[in-house]
Amino acid sequence: LVLPTAALCTSILLRSASSMSIAACKSILVRGSGETSVNGAFAPRNPLDIPAGFSRTCHEMNWPTDVMWKKLSDGKRPWFESENESYVYWNRADGKWWIDEPSGAGKYIVFNHGEFPPNTGWTGLPGAKTPLPTVEIIED
Repeated sequence: LVLPTAALCTSILLRSASSMSIAACKSILVRGSGETSVNGAFAPRNPLDIPAGFSRTCHEMNWPTDVMWKKLSDGKRPWFESENESYVYWNRADGKWWIDEPSGAGKYIVFNHGEFPPNTGWTGLPGAKTPLPTVEIIED
């Protein structure tokens, strides 16, 4: 995975309607998870864009994708995506960061209102494999 460049960060900032800071262009690294599909580097994405896995889940459940994303995302915090379309996002409805596999199925959650997902404290959702992940913020 290619980590974001200044040009990508500028592009995210210009496309976003929020007051997202340049600090939000940091990448994250998920490690140690029993769910191997969610381990790896994740690049920041525009908070107004919708993760492919999220769209897949909405389609399967017959939910309106745009409405659900606006309901669950705050439209300010970036979400993060890996090359395989696993993603990490903050859910304003429950105040938790979620780590979702490429299908859109949630695997791990943590209650935290920070700008970035926390390093530890993750809980597995039913069926998620242990060990639990850690998340590292990648400084550019």
